Amino acid sequence: MIRIGADDQRSSTLFCLVTMVLRGCQSVFWLTILSVVILPLRADDWSRTVSPAVYSQWTTELSSVGHSVFAEPSPLVTVSHQIVSPIETAAPLYVPQPVFAASNPSGVLPDGLLYRSYTAAPHEPRMASVATYDISKGAWRWDSSLGGRVGLFRQTQPALLPIDAWQFDLEGGVMPRLNPEESMDVESMDFRFGWLMTAKRDNLSMKFGYFHISSHAGDEYLLKTPTFERINFVRESLILGMSWQLHPEIRIYGEGAWAFAVRGGAKPVQLQMGAEYAAIADNPAHGAPFSAVNVQLRQEVRFAAGVNVMSGWQWKGPESGRTLRVGMQYYNGPSNQYEFFRRYDNQIGAGIWFDY
Repeated sequence: MIRIGADDQRSSTLFCLVTMVLRGCQSVFWLTILSVVILPLRADDWSRTVSPAVYSQWTTELSSVGHSVFAEPSPLVTVSHQIVSPIETAAPLYVPQPVFAASNPSGVLPDGLLYRSYTAAPHEPRMASVATYDISKGAWRWDSSLGGRVGLFRQTQPALLPIDAWQFDLEGGVMPRLNPEESMDVESMDFRFGWLMTAKRDNLSMKFGYFHISSHAGDEYLLKTPTFERINFVRESLILGMSWQLHPEIRIYGEGAWAFAVRGGAKPVQLQMGAEYAAIADNPAHGAPFSAVNVQLRQEVRFAAGVNVMSGWQWKGPESGRTLRVGMQYYNGPSNQYEFFRRYDNQIGAGIWFDY
């Protein structure tokens, strides 16, 4: 039993709640896999339904990427909402997402990212604004993020590497927490910056790099809380991550970070994993639903799970890959503001997020 709260009873209750959330997220994830990947393979009557919009998108993506493994559709096949035999037409269950386009060759300042930021990860550099309510404390907070990650250089189809492309990224951001109950006082803020080498082959993406993170208490908070003992939380880390696009609408990922320099109670090891579902919109202007779950484990809190669950509506740029999301989130676990990493957050909120 990991004790994070003020007493054993509260710690036990929070531990049970985290366990239930993890089991629930696991069930939702496998049900999604079952419904999207496995069930279409059960051809009891050797038939399946093909949507014209989805089929058109498949053929467009295949022609732009140039995958020769999928043949052009037979002229004898009539695509409609009617049930069609897979023997007559075999629209692929999975279409790899293009890693580059003819209009975006090797060079500086490429469009998009080879390794996309995690949707539900609290410390990804992005533009965001989220109003949260802590259920346990009965307090409102306003969490924001000002930053992002951009590609500086991309090389497609490198001659000596068995990958489709590699890219060098730069990231940075600040994540402040404001208290609307105290004249929008800044309670704390986390600063993050770093660089990443990313690569992609087919549906597998990889990243390796370095990031710095440090946390600071707000001046107003220190003045109004003279008994608070400020800590200088710092972590200088190497990071290695991998993500797998199981389906055009489903991605899973995992990463590990090891800090070679720490201060203020930080410990070296940090793990993160999650799953994302993002429906493909028939029209980019209309958007489509998304859901995501992220689990973070940190050594300084004895690997107590911090679980963040998000769901809402998303718009994605068809060429740039930039995304705009609005929705709800629920977080339960050690505080995401590392100045207060020994505290426990139990928050529900609504917000807006933008990723480059």
